[in-house]
Parts: sequence; structure tokens; C-alpha cells
Amino acid sequence: MNTFESIFLDLGLSWTLSKLIPYLLMVLLGFIFVYTFHSRIEHKLKKWAFMSLIGLLPFTVYFAIYPIYQGDFSNTFFSPEQLDAFPQEQTLSVVVLPSCPYCHETVSFMNELIKREPSLYIRYVVVAETKGMLKDFRSKLDKRIDVIISSNPKNWITMAHGGFPCMILSQKGKVIHAWENDYFGVRAIDEIIQGSEK
Repeated sequence: MNTFESIFLDLGLSWTLSKLIPYLLMVLLGFIFVYTFHSRIEHKLKKWAFMSLIGLLPFTVYFAIYPIYQGDFSNTFFSPEQLDAFPQEQTLSVVVLPSCPYCHETVSFMNELIKREPSLYIRYVVVAETKGMLKDFRSKLDKRIDVIISSNPKNWITMAHGGFPCMILSQKGKVIHAWENDYFGVRAIDEIIQGSEK
């Protein structure tokens, strides 16, 4: 989430639109550059090369700084077998390993998500044998995000399909579906928010 995207979220747009609009604006800016400068160059080849360059420049620079990742606009999920109990209320369970660097990278994003959407119930399920492994996550996460230890680590590893972190969405005590880290993008977030509003 960058500052540009945050502006559109603050205006009340969905997470998907807030992610998409900056890219569209960069394309529009490229057209504006082309329109502004197209009559200033006479030589056709130079004109074509220059127009292509300045037309693509805004999008290319923005994309280089804020690339589009594989799961940003897709909503690719899987349906794991439910091997443990889940809360009755809609819950986003972030399944993590204590020593997984990608799991720790989710902390800042989940803190931002709960700040923007305080009605969501998010919990971290740490796949470990001892409660001592919880403190690293507890110390960095927003107080509104619960951190629990998995009741049966083997079952949680199976539900996560062995990939961590894994985000599992449940409602009324039943697993709806789950996302691997690479596929947990803005469309998944919009789905979760829409489900919490029902």
C-alpha cells in the first residue's frame, strides 16, 4: 500500500480500485504528454520514437517503483479441508511459522488492514509447539489482532498446504477458502470486507 493508493482508499474506494486507478492515471498522463508534445517534432522517425518514450514513461516509472505482483488482481484461492475449529464470526486466520521471514512481513500489512477496517476479526495462528513462539508476533501486531498457538500443528500445516504464510477465511465456524501468500491481493481483501458487512 503506497501513499497514492491510500488517497483513493481514504476517498472510500475499494481496495481493487485503489490499486488500479494509479496505473490508469499513469497511462492517462502518458497520453497527455504525447498530446502536448506531438506537434513540436517534425521528423517522423524522431517523433514516433519520442512519443513512444514519453507515452510509456509515466506508467513504466510507476510500475518500476510499485510493480504489479502475481496475486494483486487475481483472486486465486483453494479450499482446504477443515481440520480444526474456527470462530463463529467471520475470521481471517493468518497461519504462520515463527521463523518464516515472509510470515513476519505480513505484520505491517495486517496492521494497516485492521486500522482501515476495524470491524474485521483477524487472528494469527502460530504453528509451533510452545507459547514462547508467540511473543515475536504479539509485540509487533496491533492489539486488535489476536495471536494464538495452533492446537495441532500438523493439522494447520495440512490446511495451509505446507505454504506459509497462508490466509484462511472462515465464517460461522466453517472454512470458506484460503490464499497462499502470493495470491492474497486486493480482490481477496475486497471479498473479505464485503463478507464482513453482511
